[in-house]
Amino acid sequence: MKYRFILFLSLITSQAFSQTGSLIFFGSGKGMTITAGGIFHAGGMSIIPTEDFTLSNTSLARVPASTAKLSNQISRVYQFTNITSAFTGILKTEYSDSELNGLSEQDLQLFVFNPNSWYRQLTQIDATNNSLSSSISNLSLGEITAAVFMPNLILTASSIAENSSLGSKVIDLIGTDENVIGEQFTYSLVSGTGSTDNASFKITGSELQTNTALDFETKKSYLVRLRVTDAYGRFDEKSLSISITDVNEMPSAMAITKSNLYESNTINQVVGALSTTDQDAGDSHTYSLVSGTGSTDNAAFNVSGNQIRASQVFSFATKSSYSIRVRTTDKGGLSFEKVYTVSISQLPTLTGTGNEYGTKLQAVASATPKISKGLTSKLNVSGTEMASYSWSPSVSLSSTNTYNPIAKPSQTQSYSVTVTNVYGSSTTLSITVEVMEDWNIIPNNILTPNGDGENDKWVVDNLSSYPNNQVMIFDRSSRAIYRKTGYANDWDGYINGSPLPADTYYYILTLDSSGKKVSKKGFITIVY
Repeated sequence: MKYRFILFLSLITSQAFSQTGSLIFFGSGKGMTITAGGIFHAGGMSIIPTEDFTLSNTSLARVPASTAKLSNQISRVYQFTNITSAFTGILKTEYSDSELNGLSEQDLQLFVFNPNSWYRQLTQIDATNNSLSSSISNLSLGEITAAVFMPNLILTASSIAENSSLGSKVIDLIGTDENVIGEQFTYSLVSGTGSTDNASFKITGSELQTNTALDFETKKSYLVRLRVTDAYGRFDEKSLSISITDVNEMPSAMAITKSNLYESNTINQVVGALSTTDQDAGDSHTYSLVSGTGSTDNAAFNVSGNQIRASQVFSFATKSSYSIRVRTTDKGGLSFEKVYTVSISQLPTLTGTGNEYGTKLQAVASATPKISKGLTSKLNVSGTEMASYSWSPSVSLSSTNTYNPIAKPSQTQSYSVTVTNVYGSSTTLSITVEVMEDWNIIPNNILTPNGDGENDKWVVDNLSSYPNNQVMIFDRSSRAIYRKTGYANDWDGYINGSPLPADTYYYILTLDSSGKKVSKKGFITIVY
């Protein structure tokens, strides 16, 4: 089936056309063929043809079939203009079914225009299946706006570095009309799908610019919705994802776990561990001592990894405060510096109480306490700004976390205590409690077995330290009335279930320790 369109238009021209490169101009010469995709220019207006056609001073005719590139209501668009003189041209073209590209007869349209007027030629039903007449109508501006040359917004992949200043360009916005050259466009941010982050950006001219501070660590991507609008109010909208790229940022702060050390330290003993605050997650840092304000005592210290260490042995009495300047540098070379004051703490002292040999008389507390076997020593740590204590071994100690535990070793014993001060610095002190094998027992010489709870039993103080013992008790006539091996302070003045009469009695107490024996003698007075 073929469709015939005949359109008579009064067009303004007096010359044929010539071609220079891809531009088509009016000029003297013969008619020629215009190729689709070239730029056809006449009378100050330009258009890119959607298909090939021929031009001469008498006709405008389509050459081959091609797919229309505008809406499905538009199959062909031609422009033919000149402002100098007029002539009558004849537009005549025939279409076969294969050239309709899926369009129905009723939908096939032909648009022809000059700078002032648009014309549309519509197909009519081909009842005879032979030829077709056509009608011509002048299009209104509203019809043109609705049907012809919709703009297109071209967006490119976009990203911008964090910390870019406000008003930094993200991308240039580009609008096009596929067939019209030199179209003027305006751009705007609009609400709709993908407009989540519109407020963070702005448009200046044809540039999309930042309108807020961008921080990669806070937000890594933004979504905006953009619109391009042509001079007739036609528009196209698209959403755009904007990636924020990470840039190296300077460290913002530095901290140290502690800046204190006990005197009498060891060389390379750790003063404190450094750490850095940096907005760049996962960044690594190196540390160094640097010259500058506050670096007076840098030489007294050194840095290993992230640790500040002592390069000398400090004495509180000589100097108790040192100033150092430390730099932290990230892997990108940016740095931050800070001055620290390192304080030196005086060592605490550790002493223990003891007793005089063979007696319960307490000796002056000292660093070398001595106690009789079975007696105790009160250990004591004294100093300033102490916070916690940890003693070892725990055997025979009343407590392991106080400054003054009671020690009751059965033999000479050394103890260590780690003292931690309020700054977090620790030092360890040691003391040895010497246990004397001085057979220091104290027998009681009064027995009142009347059941009142006082002196009801004959008690020998500290006898539990000598469990291998033997006791013998005699009356005035030297007759043995009581004998026991392994005495445990349990005789109540009774013999064979009967109380002894009030009188003075005599004892011999033999002590055996490590194969060595010692005898103690004395008297016991029974009173009722």
